[in-house]
Amino acid sequence: MPTPSFKVALGLIAVSLLLPRMAAADVVTGTVTPATAKAIVVDASGKTVAELKPGAYQLQLPPGRYKARCLAPTQREQEFLSLSEPVTVNVDCG
Repeated sequence: MPTPSFKVALGLIAVSLLLPRMAAADVVTGTVTPATAKAIVVDASGKTVAELKPGAYQLQLPPGRYKARCLAPTQREQEFLSLSEPVTVNVDCG
C-alpha cells in the first residue's frame, strides 16, 4: 500500500501536468544609440521595468507589450513585444 507521502508526490505531479504552462521571461537584447542616449523600458501599464544606457544591453522580460522611451537626446517611443523566444530591439534615440 502506498505511503501518504508517496500519494502527495503523485498528486503534485498530476496537478503540475494539468496546469496550463505559463511562458517564462525571455531575453531581449539590442543596442541603444547615440552615446548620449538615455532610455527606459515601460510595461503595458506604464511602469518602468528597466533603464537603458548607451551601447549593448540584455534584459529578461516576461512576455507582453513594452515601450522603449527615449528621454535624451530626443524624446520618442518604440513599441515592442517580448515573446517566448529571444527578441532583438535596437533603440535609436538620436
